[in-house]
Amino acid sequence: MMTFTVEKIPLPALWVVAGRIKALNLEAEKFLGRDLLGRGFETVCEVTLGDLGREPYLKTIGNRIFSLVTVPSSGNEHLVLLVDFTELEKLRDKVFCLSEVLSKVESGIIMSDSIGRVVLYNPAQEHLEGLKSENVIGRYLWEVYNYYSEELSEHREVFRSQKPILNHYRSHIQGGRSQKYLSYSTYPIIRDGKTLSVFSVSKNESNLLEMLSETIELKRRLKDLPQISKKTNGTQYEFKDIKGTSEKLKAVIKDAQKHAMIDGTLLIVGETGVGKEMFAQAVHNISQNNQEKFYAINCAAVPENLLESTLFGTAKGSFTGSIDQRGVLEEVAGGTLFLDELNSMPAAMQTKLLRMLQEKKFQRVGSLESKTVHCRIICAVNENPEKLIKQKKLREDLYYRISRHCLFLPTLRERHEDIIHLANYFIEGYNRDFEKHITELSGELRLLLLDYYWPGNVRELDNVIENMVLQAEPEEKVLNMGHMPHYLKERLLRNPQRPSRPAEYLPDQLRTLETELIVNGLNRHGWNISKTARHLGIIRQSLLYRMNKLSITRETHEWK
Repeated sequence: MMTFTVEKIPLPALWVVAGRIKALNLEAEKFLGRDLLGRGFETVCEVTLGDLGREPYLKTIGNRIFSLVTVPSSGNEHLVLLVDFTELEKLRDKVFCLSEVLSKVESGIIMSDSIGRVVLYNPAQEHLEGLKSENVIGRYLWEVYNYYSEELSEHREVFRSQKPILNHYRSHIQGGRSQKYLSYSTYPIIRDGKTLSVFSVSKNESNLLEMLSETIELKRRLKDLPQISKKTNGTQYEFKDIKGTSEKLKAVIKDAQKHAMIDGTLLIVGETGVGKEMFAQAVHNISQNNQEKFYAINCAAVPENLLESTLFGTAKGSFTGSIDQRGVLEEVAGGTLFLDELNSMPAAMQTKLLRMLQEKKFQRVGSLESKTVHCRIICAVNENPEKLIKQKKLREDLYYRISRHCLFLPTLRERHEDIIHLANYFIEGYNRDFEKHITELSGELRLLLLDYYWPGNVRELDNVIENMVLQAEPEEKVLNMGHMPHYLKERLLRNPQRPSRPAEYLPDQLRTLETELIVNGLNRHGWNISKTARHLGIIRQSLLYRMNKLSITRETHEWK
């Protein structure tokens, strides 16, 4: 009866009684042979029945791998099944080898599953992003990267659309500074029309961009590059026109030169007067499209009802008296469009701008015909983006669209050593304009210039020097307090820099407190930006902005 039962089992099977093989089916005979009846099980299989009950046992027979499994029946009777594990073992070996490959490749790889959880995060990606796989794997993407919602995740966008995102660039900020420049592609994994997962492959482009930046700078110095015609491309400034010797300015110029190599939307953040348009023009003038036009629009200066037609153009008949008119987007062609004071753009217009950036297409006012956008867009805001979002002056989704590449310009008070250098540079220029002969600043004036807070930044310093040189007599050599118009003297003396402020001066106290809170949070969370941002109740991008603004770095602020 039992022999009949063993024969009916589809797997290789042995019937063992009192440790000896009493029956086996044809499948078992194929691998073990026919002369097994009556032989001891332990002799044939080299394992005891007791061992089979404790843990899985693998046995190689010929070129196959079997797992021996015992099914106790009664007393000393056992049914032993041989489960073919050959393909599974091959699969395990393959998975192990692939894991080893992924751990050794220099490209960063991250994979998410069908619901947006990270399932793979290799060591190269850890190095690129400064995160640990144990803190990433198993978590949702929007938790890891502190997105407001799932909709902002590119992986989820690719999962839904089943269309890859190829050869994109972004700067990755670590420790409050833009340090890494990544090129990456994101791909869906599709089987039978169904998306199983999404993965991204990233490369660190920092070294390449540094070499490109240095090459362009050397060529420019050697005058190997053709001179850019400022009359034809609409610019006035190059990087050599941005004056200053401070390390902060040198760093931001180097950062800007790297951004110039990348053909993507750029957001410049900086207070009024720091030179946002100068940087935008300089970026354009070393980019690949530097022979194309540069066009700037101050969104605060164009009336709301004219802004849309200025950007997109108009179609004949769209409103009374309208004609077919090209907008700036068509005029600039393959050049660069600079949108200054973007936060002054009306909310409805920001929505249309977002759609244009997403689709790379636009329509003239009153037209149904779509036109393709070919130009690069550089945007600028003069306040903290998080503050603008909270005040409803900047759409959050638009901010995330334009902030893939960001450039944070330091204020003049943050590069204190540049004040006198710039003052002398402006004096030299106005000496030529006004036929004056100023050669130096008086000691008292130097102290006042260094002591002043400069809320208007470089532009305000330029205006002050221009007024003072204008007041000087042609034969005078030294610029002093007597050359300062009364209204300027009152303003500068009323708003000095830190040395003459009282100890309880509120802006200084707030800056100190904010620095202390951020540094304590970073040290508590091992300088994990996402965790610290959640602890402080702000978004990741806001924390990075504040760290940049307050000059907080791991090298100088980490507890040792």
